[in-house]
Amino acid sequence: MHATPEQSASWLRYRMAELGIHSLDELAEACGSDKGNLSRIFRQQQRPRVDALEPLAAGLQVGVYKILVRIGAVDPDNDIPPVVTKAGRKVTFSWPKDRSRVSAAASSSSSRR
Repeated sequence: MHATPEQSASWLRYRMAELGIHSLDELAEACGSDKGNLSRIFRQQQRPRVDALEPLAAGLQVGVYKILVRIGAVDPDNDIPPVVTKAGRKVTFSWPKDRSRVSAAASSSSSRR
């Protein structure tokens, strides 16, 4: 199930408290972002730019995939994780062209066990 805006905001507050980050201003400074953008991202009013995901993940000391799950962009129970390709400083997220083939392959490999 996709995270709700309330769940996203709650997780952000919890994670910031774990790291001793006391405000969105501090988090914005740590990840080189804007406080307003962070607020909109975690209220699910906007998606982060691809180039902002790695710094945000680094600021929160989690992986990029966890950020995508926590902001409701990815449903960990039903979505196939994006393929991540690093080219220089850019990060590109792409989904397999035929997601049903990947799901079928995963199902058949698990049934062989």
